[in-house]
Amino acid sequence: MTLRNTLLAAAALLAGACLAADVAETGAELGKWTSDAPAAQELSKTSGKPLFIQFTGSDWCGWCKLMDGKVFSTPEWADYAKGNLALLYVDFPRGKAQPPELKAQNDKLAEQYGIGGFPTYVILAPDGTQLGQLGADSDITAQAFIDQVKDVLLAQDIEKLLSADDLAAYKAAQAELADLEKKVEAWQAKLQKEAQAFQTTFDAAQAKLDALKAKARDAAQAK
Repeated sequence: MTLRNTLLAAAALLAGACLAADVAETGAELGKWTSDAPAAQELSKTSGKPLFIQFTGSDWCGWCKLMDGKVFSTPEWADYAKGNLALLYVDFPRGKAQPPELKAQNDKLAEQYGIGGFPTYVILAPDGTQLGQLGADSDITAQAFIDQVKDVLLAQDIEKLLSADDLAAYKAAQAELADLEKKVEAWQAKLQKEAQAFQTTFDAAQAKLDALKAKARDAAQAK
């Protein structure tokens, strides 16, 4: 690891530690992290602001620490979240114990939203409707991530913001993109299958070549 990477890793660790220390255990306030799910949900409902849920492994997940350092510990994120988002911090640490009730709450939330990896960011409307999910990105910046959040939130108001013609075009583009994504996934699956078959053939040819080389070496030693 280079000195630069070491410094970046240390910065990420420090950022993650700072973020964890700033998570309230009870109550909720717009723009501030809390681990109190009922309070965060109630705040979202009464304020009319979306609920942003961070599913993380604070003391072991490298991608989580990277996002903490690049996004959640920045002034840009703090400025945006303040007044705009209720923030719920759902942690799954490995090196520290959690109160049983907190662990049970977090396990239930992970199951409810089908969380399969960390970090995962779930965005809910004030009524609890899931608007979207986001993940980590090694090239992310705070502003780029904020833009991603805004794009997810925009989807709930799209019908109010576009004319009937534009909305029809928007939905058509969505359908086209979904169809293309399915075709890409099918192509990738086919390519992977062909690659596996090719690898099997390649390995067999390599084994034959290695066997013939071994025979040649044995013949050379016998002379």
